[in-house]
Order: sequence, then structure tokens, then C-alpha cells
Amino acid sequence: MSLQRLSALAVLLGSMIFLIAAFSPISRVYGIPGAPNRLDLITRSPRAWVVSQVLFGLGALVTALGVALAAVASKGRPLATSFSVAAGLLVIGAVTWSWYVYLRARDPQAFVESGLPGWPFVVYTLLTMAAFLLIGFLLLQTGFPTWAAWSLIGGSLLFFILYVIFKDMPPFVHYVLGLILGVVLLRAG
Repeated sequence: MSLQRLSALAVLLGSMIFLIAAFSPISRVYGIPGAPNRLDLITRSPRAWVVSQVLFGLGALVTALGVALAAVASKGRPLATSFSVAAGLLVIGAVTWSWYVYLRARDPQAFVESGLPGWPFVVYTLLTMAAFLLIGFLLLQTGFPTWAAWSLIGGSLLFFILYVIFKDMPPFVHYVLGLILGVVLLRAG
């Protein structure tokens, strides 16, 4: 199996793991108004809460690893350095996100009461959007399908604008972009 194919499978797997966590029943907690109601759902399903947080972190890390593998696979080609930068952004974002979901799993009450530090989520969100935007531009310049490149560019810009407007962005949207990237890498590999 080629390194590019392995990277594609990792990006797809990581994105799917993240999306499974995002659409698991416990994730209803993010749409429930009021801290007591959110905490009640979590305390009724503490194992599901912890598992979902593990899946969130794992999905982000596996996706970042997949992009890092794609960067290694592109070594010696034009724009390989830029691909490595994008991979680095995703890795740093995934590490900060993993710390944040660890804190959420460890102290759900602080999470529902907005008592956790917000900067890990902000760093993760901005770096992940920047990485997918950069990857979109790289795809445009390296002969990948233009629809995929423009999907990553347009999606990243749209999500950034919405993040600025609403001061929040459900993180699962990044992994829809990850699915697109994974499919394109898989077809090319």
C-alpha cells in the first residue's frame, strides 16, 4: 500500500471517527439550553460522555496524522513544504483540541458552566480552518480535482466567516472537509 493511500485512509478514518462522536446520542448535549439540563444528560450517561470525548480527540489526531503522512508522501515534490506546514497546523490544533476534550471528559460540570479555558477550542478551530484552506490552495496547484480544492477553500472561508459572526463553530464541519480530502487522496493514490 502506498504512503499516499495510507494517508488517505487515515484522513477518512479520522474524519469518520470525529463525525461518529459528533452525531452520537450524547452529543445532543451541545444543543440543550441550560447548564443543569446539559449536566443532567451527561450524568445519566457518563460512559457515553467520556467515550464521545475520546472519539473527538482520536478523530482529530488520526486526521492530522493522515495529513502528516500525505506531507511525507509529497516529499521532493513542489509545494511539499507547504503541505508540511498544513500538517503541522492540524497536529497542533488536534493536540490543543485533545487537551480540551480531556478537560471536558474530566470535569463535565465545568464544561456545562463554561468554566473551562476557551483558548484551546479557539486555537484548534483557527488552525484547523487555516490548514484546510492551505490544503485547498495546494490541491489547486498540484493537479488534484478543482472541485475538491474549491470545496476546501470555500468551506474553510465560509466556516471562518460564520465563526467570526457567531463566535462558535461546531467542529464536525471540519471533518466534512476531511472526508472530501480523504476521498481525493484515495482516488489519487
